[in-house]
Formats: sequence, structure tokens, C-alpha cells
Amino acid sequence: MHTSDSSPLALSRRSFVSGGAALTLGLALPARAGGGLTSTVFGGVWEKNYRATIVDSFEKKLGVKVALKLGSASEWLTSAMVNRGKPEIDMLLLPYPDSIKAVRSGIAQKLSADRIPNIREVHPMWFDQFRQEAVGLDYVAYGIAYRTDLVKKAPESWKDLWDPAFKGKLTLPDIGVWGSWEMLVAASRTRGGDEGNLDPGFKALRDLKPNVRRFFTGSTDAMQMLDTGEVSVVAMTTNIPAYALIDSGKPVKFVFPKDGAMVGMVSYHVAKNAANADLCMQFINHALAKETQEAFCNAVIAGPTNKNARLGGKAAERVPQLDQLKLFDWQKVVPQMSELADRWNQEIAG
Repeated sequence: MHTSDSSPLALSRRSFVSGGAALTLGLALPARAGGGLTSTVFGGVWEKNYRATIVDSFEKKLGVKVALKLGSASEWLTSAMVNRGKPEIDMLLLPYPDSIKAVRSGIAQKLSADRIPNIREVHPMWFDQFRQEAVGLDYVAYGIAYRTDLVKKAPESWKDLWDPAFKGKLTLPDIGVWGSWEMLVAASRTRGGDEGNLDPGFKALRDLKPNVRRFFTGSTDAMQMLDTGEVSVVAMTTNIPAYALIDSGKPVKFVFPKDGAMVGMVSYHVAKNAANADLCMQFINHALAKETQEAFCNAVIAGPTNKNARLGGKAAERVPQLDQLKLFDWQKVVPQMSELADRWNQEIAG
């Protein structure tokens, strides 16, 4: 969701579980408090705001303990898959594409408004895409960051990245990094392709290679290149790291492309056979409440999934409206990921 390296869309969150791999997990889970639940959390500033605006108030209201485990999304998902009978984690918080992998793996319970009344206030797009086995907490969108002092003609759409004026001045995510699958789909759409036909995307990215100085491996890497002027354009990044530079006085601008901003989000998944499923449902209901959503999303500068929640200040200025977003069908992309990664390494990164 948020693109600092300690944030939900950092590289560790984007690692995906290799099919059929023999994995031995030694997860150092926090002790489960009596009457509490075990969940997951992404670190850094995001964790601080998550605890302050969601977890602390829930614990106080119910008099229970929420034990949060740090780590990577792929680690959590693997734990859920290999411990289906007796889950070590009651409730997972997952980003794309791990959230879609969780749905395809069938590790989570169905969610419903009967058990989570505030789901009725959630826009259906943040619930139905998970086959109602998960629900989104918040969203951000991917766009383009650029140096205003180094770019003569500002990019306004994804297709503008192919401008010869950007030769050797562009960076975009390497495969497997947050934003990389979104970049492939966006490139495909510029040439008439889609999630089910990604050949045009590979052709488009091969044509883009003269403009690419190198592929970035995380938000810190991308923003350092932009800050130093090694590149003048960063493709497929969220507003979070870009505005960190802007707020520090750097000559940087961030735009959501006219042809649609790709979406990043995290979602809640309650494990089947979770020992504290009822408490998890209550926690999700609390997290989706209008007041909670407003407190959290304004703090982390992200969009609320509760359609009645309102943003103010910087969040209102920097979070895109729903009509600016461009969702795509992850169910078509996830099954291809291994082959797509191999093809990327051979045709694009090679």
C-alpha cells in the first residue's frame, strides 16, 4: 500500500511463494494473550499509525490483547497454507498479489455483514474482488514522479514514458518488486493488450528499454536516484515516497496518469479454523468503522474503503478519487507469475 521500504508495499511484501517449495517455518510469533488474537503488521511509521488509530482503541474497548507479528506477506501466507488445521496466525493483513494468492489458496473464511456490519459501508470493489473472503482496509494508487527541473515536458500518462526525451532518464520496478506487475499490465494497455494478453506489454517494455537507466529494487532505491538526478522520472510509484521528497523541498512532482492510476491495497483475511475468529470479525468491524477509517487513513495518507469516511488536509489533496483508479483482474495475472517473471528476466531485464 505505502511505498517506503518499511511499508506495506515494500519489496518484502511483494515476494511471492514459490509453488511446491519445501519450506520450513520457524515463525517467532508473539505470545497470544488470553482472550486475544494474533495478527500481522507492516513495520515503520505504518505500524505506529496502525497501532495508534486502530489497535489501541480496539484493545481498550474490548479489554483484550492484539498480538501483532512483523514479517513479510509471503512468510505469513506460507504459514497459513501449511498450518491450515491449526493456524498460528488468526488474521492476516496482506497486499497484492499475496491477497489474491490467499483467495486462490482457500485459506480464509467467508466474511459477511452479519458478522461484520460495517462491511455494508465498504464500497463493493474492495470486497467482491476477494470473493468475499477478505476485505480491504485502505488503498493507494500508483503514478509517476519526476524532477521538475530536469523534465521539459511533464509526463501525464503511462504512454508518455516512451517519449524519446526520456532516453536513459527513467527507472521502473524490477519484476517481483511492488508495482512491477502493475507496470506490465499498464504497458500492455498502451498497446491494446490486457491481463489476459500480456504479449503487447512485453513488446512495449522492450521498446521502452532505451529510456530505462536501470530497474529499481525498492522505494528507497527509486527515490535516491530521483533525488540525486541519476534519473528524472520514476514510473509506477505511489505518492508516499514522492511526497517525502516534495515535502523536504526537492523539485519533484507526482501525478496520477490520465489513463488510470493502478491500485495498491491491503486486506484482512481470517484463517479457516482460527482459534479467535469471532474476535477477528469484531476487529475488522472496528477497523472499517467510519471514525476509525478517517483516523487511520488521514494519518497514513491513504484512501478509506468505507465509502462514508472522509479525508482532510494532505490526505484529501494526495489520495485519488475512485474514478481515477484503474483496477485490473489479478485472478488472471497471479497464475502466470512464475512464467511472467522468467520471461521478464529474459526479455526485459536481460
